[in-house]
Amino acid sequence: MAKRRPTLTYLAVGWLLVVPIWMLWGVATYGGLYRWLCEWQLSTTGEYAAFGTFIVPTMLLIAPAILFLRTRVDAQPAAPPKPLDPVVAERLLVRVLGAVALGGAIVCAGAWLWALHYPDRSGPSIDVDIATLADAAPPLGRVTLIGAIDADHVVRKSIDAKGIGGWDLYAPIIVPGTAHRPARIFVEQYADDPVTQPLPSDGGRRFKGVLVEGGLPGDMQRQLARLGVAIANPYYLLLTGPDGARKNYYVAAGLGGFVALIGLLPLAVLLLAKAGRRRPS
Repeated sequence: MAKRRPTLTYLAVGWLLVVPIWMLWGVATYGGLYRWLCEWQLSTTGEYAAFGTFIVPTMLLIAPAILFLRTRVDAQPAAPPKPLDPVVAERLLVRVLGAVALGGAIVCAGAWLWALHYPDRSGPSIDVDIATLADAAPPLGRVTLIGAIDADHVVRKSIDAKGIGGWDLYAPIIVPGTAHRPARIFVEQYADDPVTQPLPSDGGRRFKGVLVEGGLPGDMQRQLARLGVAIANPYYLLLTGPDGARKNYYVAAGLGGFVALIGLLPLAVLLLAKAGRRRPS
């Protein structure tokens, strides 16, 4: 029995590492348990909570391993703590905090600068009439699409990680006379309140944003397929948010800046305290 306990401990630690990675893989690829839970919600409510569908199952799955490791720690006899030189400990803490702050700052600056290579929604745009576009490739970048939304095939994803909630809405644009063809151009919008029409800006039949090739999330493609919408190859997505094609890079920059702040604030306090101790009394 004594030989099995270390093995179980290793398995529990491995479970703690594998489960979050597996769930993140499901989010990125819309697969595995994450996909099953999403599609169950879609079949019952017509939408799903992206953040909750990731975090709740992850916490439930790793909870048994955490409880097991907790019992293993409590069962171990308390070992006398080894004395650690305060100067060495302070130097180690400064290095760790400095590395965290520097790494976060590099990610933040790199993502921000890279985002500037892509257009946002502001600025002049090209009018593109879907009815006269036919099979020609639409111009990428800032455009204003003129057309009608397919109101029967609007899909949405609940966004609950922002604290206030909302929905990402995706819909194909109807091309007159091509109802039997795969959908080629889609519009994406964010709404923070329930909408009573296909998209918040659908009243004017004009949709301004940044047109990119591809870009539909895998889960949205699954939803459209469930509604019987075939997607052309290639297809195009109009990003109507103010950040346009920069959105994902801005998100990465924000996360990097947050990590940098986590390391920088305690590092500044530690260095100020150290400088204060060096001043002659």
